[in-house]
Amino acid sequence: MGHPFVIRKKVNPQDREGPQKWYAVTKSGAPMDEEIMTKMATEDTTIADVELAAAAKLIAKWVYNQLIQGKRAKIPGLGTFRITFGSEGVENIEDFHTGLIRNVKLSLIPDKTLRTNILRDLRFENAGVVDEGTYYGSLENYKQVKGIAQGGTGTTTPGTGEDDGDHQLG
Repeated sequence: MGHPFVIRKKVNPQDREGPQKWYAVTKSGAPMDEEIMTKMATEDTTIADVELAAAAKLIAKWVYNQLIQGKRAKIPGLGTFRITFGSEGVENIEDFHTGLIRNVKLSLIPDKTLRTNILRDLRFENAGVVDEGTYYGSLENYKQVKGIAQGGTGTTTPGTGEDDGDHQLG
């Protein structure tokens, strides 16, 4: 199974006055329950699921403390958390104050190996179309309801000429 996406009509952010276009939009499911996640992650290991849950909470507390102190927080195998922000500019340094800081974000820079492996193995799967607030379970269903001639989606599986809706990145 690939990473699900829906096709949705949206305004192009680079041309807000132009016509809406169809874009792929991620359709991520709800996060896994912590208890189920810890049981699955510790399966076939000597680590108890409650130990993993406790360790995750300790790591979160450590990340919080590092970021509040103005440091980055690197977690081996996962990545590095950091704070980013923008600021309004002032002509005179005397006019600067912290109220000019805006757009504060918490960023995670993924570990290089993790990122490489995810991008290498990531596949996509069309999970439908959303048009004017209505969800259609497949592109074919959308085309049928809208009376659009059946055909490809403009992407094909290499070597087949067929669009199976499941494509690997890269």
